[in-house]
Amino acid sequence: MSVDERIRRETCVLCGSDKRKALRTVVRKGARYEIAQCLQCCFVYVTDPPADTGSHAQAHSLHWLHRSRHRQIRQLLLRHLKPHARVIDIGCGRGELGYIMRTDPVEYVGFEPARGYSEFARSHGVTVHPEPFAGQLTADAMVMDNVLEHVLHPVPIFNAAVSSLRGDGLVVVIVIVPNRNDVRQLNSRWRDRYHWIPPDHINYFTAKNVETMFRACGLQPLRFGLSPIGLKDYKYLIRGALEEVGVSIFGHNVYAVRQSISV
Repeated sequence: MSVDERIRRETCVLCGSDKRKALRTVVRKGARYEIAQCLQCCFVYVTDPPADTGSHAQAHSLHWLHRSRHRQIRQLLLRHLKPHARVIDIGCGRGELGYIMRTDPVEYVGFEPARGYSEFARSHGVTVHPEPFAGQLTADAMVMDNVLEHVLHPVPIFNAAVSSLRGDGLVVVIVIVPNRNDVRQLNSRWRDRYHWIPPDHINYFTAKNVETMFRACGLQPLRFGLSPIGLKDYKYLIRGALEEVGVSIFGHNVYAVRQSISV
């Protein structure tokens, strides 16, 4: 597959409707991209993204990028999981979450089809399969951290994760950018650098969009709020407090616990 090959997405990747309106055109790195908004569910997406949305960085050129969100995801997981639970991290990138959980009493397994990233993770002792996740394993927790905004088919990936949960499984989804309602878009320099940046971002979620995906799978979406914020995360207190009252003006930090059905 050529890295320059493009495809046409004729229907909304969230609801499947073919009714849409042109929203904007973005020219980036010499390429022109068309962005549309679904007239049925209002989801915004790139209509002509690259056929290959993976990153092709080489392992030797990579380095760790530990973020506060990795620490917060870990805190949330350990609060809900029992010892020996399995965590699957879909689109795990370099494997930062797996690295910081390497001494925790859980089994971490990453899936990352971008070979350079998976090679980097494995070279540091993180268990990562160099392939897309398609239900190969079951788990007690599924993590999708900054994944759904990058992929051609976000709904099937999300559904595969939910259907692979065991019992009272936990699903964690983070979409830091692009949040359509991110207050930082008021700064045009930030907006042009981090938001409307195909081919990196090809799906543009609102909090409602993310929650719709959860509810379609029978899950009650919950905002992170203050629950995973520790002493090192004091600068996220405002974000957490806003999430507690259902306001999402930065990224989307959402999770759900699937209740097992007693027979």
